[in-house]
Amino acid sequence: MEMILNEDDLVVGAVFENGTIQDYVDEEKTYGLIRVEDTTANWFLYNDLDSAKEIKELYKKVVKEEHFIKNDFGEEIVLFNKKGNVSFERLVARIDSYLDDEIVSSIF
Repeated sequence: MEMILNEDDLVVGAVFENGTIQDYVDEEKTYGLIRVEDTTANWFLYNDLDSAKEIKELYKKVVKEEHFIKNDFGEEIVLFNKKGNVSFERLVARIDSYLDDEIVSSIF
């Protein structure tokens, strides 16, 4: 996975063998975009205690529509607006991998 950095050398996305991931694609910087093969979906991290007001409002809206949530001990990976045939599970596994790599690269 090759990380994409912004002008301040902060990780803002990644390119991998069969797709890409971006942290933010909206003006409010509340959700990102993942593309794997022919499938795209929006995603964001949610924590009931720590998430900003805008993310909490987005969460309330998303859970009323088609979505997928993976709960990692209170931190949720939320996917929505999926288009394509790749499963939610495969998409969230790729996001997990990206987040793990992002954490490691920020340490070093």
